[in-house]
Amino acid sequence: MAILGPEGVHQIPRVAPVHLDMRQVYVEAAVARQLGLHDGQVVQATAALRHDQLKLVLNEHVFNLPLSPYIKEGDLVQLRAHLLPTGQWSLQLLHSGSFAGHDPLNPAPAQPSRLNTLLFQPSGFANWLGLLRPGVLEALLPAGQSQGLLERFNAQRLSMASLQPQTLKRWVLKHTKSAEANLAEGVTVQDDPKVLLRWLLNAQASEDTQETQANSDMLQHALDELEGAQVQAVQDLHKGDVNFSLVIPFADADPLEMQFERQGHKPGQPHNPMVVNMHTHSRSLGEVWLKTTIRQNAQVDLTMWAVKEEVASLARFNASELTYELESAGLVMGSFQVFNARRPDSQPMREPVDHGALIDTRV
Repeated sequence: MAILGPEGVHQIPRVAPVHLDMRQVYVEAAVARQLGLHDGQVVQATAALRHDQLKLVLNEHVFNLPLSPYIKEGDLVQLRAHLLPTGQWSLQLLHSGSFAGHDPLNPAPAQPSRLNTLLFQPSGFANWLGLLRPGVLEALLPAGQSQGLLERFNAQRLSMASLQPQTLKRWVLKHTKSAEANLAEGVTVQDDPKVLLRWLLNAQASEDTQETQANSDMLQHALDELEGAQVQAVQDLHKGDVNFSLVIPFADADPLEMQFERQGHKPGQPHNPMVVNMHTHSRSLGEVWLKTTIRQNAQVDLTMWAVKEEVASLARFNASELTYELESAGLVMGSFQVFNARRPDSQPMREPVDHGALIDTRV
């Protein structure tokens, strides 16, 4: 599926809203008594031809009610009785038991497109982060399948032990442009994560077991996460905001989730800072969050949350060294706060529920 630019996203046809059909007829109180109507009662009438016109017949009483084009002679129609403050009664058309054809006035709602579905994809990379743990993707490849694409993808993984700022910068800049944008410009795309996920999905489809079905679901959810983040980034860019998220895989460590966000500048107001959020659920360091706020005057404010107490203590111990590194890069340390706790606005990571599962909204 090709992800379009801002104009393409905002041209997606939305699902047609449901309109309440208020077709009704008014009935005098004397007729309502003859019919034995009660307020809120649902009665059933029959569509019948009277003088070459289709009308509703209820207990030998004939009503000239505006009918939908799909109602035909012999249809059973349900009506709801309402007692009005004026003393009159109304019969409101509710339902026809059989249909002669498609109702042109109320067309069936269009099925949501793939792109329309991605607009409502929850943020985050829970499945993709799990797949990028060392050795997980390799275990999903069925025996006998060529590993060429997977080996090329793994060759792009960074090394946490020898990570350098310039290496990280080149990796991030390389992934700021989508594969779809490169293809539109005639640039050859190789080893794109979405291509890898679709390739693994096809490989899983060759086997039909409960385990492969679970793997396929995880791969599909990861693909939704990547494309959903891409669509969200395009929407925010169209509004003048920056909201770019990606996951950095490592060959010798657990993956790192990174997000760049900045609200659009407003005339006459100071420029909004760039905020870089990083999050990892490392098996050695535990769960760690780092929020970096970079302002126009090159001031950097850092806030760190670490679940493990020893990790938080180590960060505080190395604060002076971090300050020196920032000053060497031409930046000024504004503040550095370390909390031995979970990030307050973070949501606990949960396994994605099955489609159609019942969700308790009271919690």
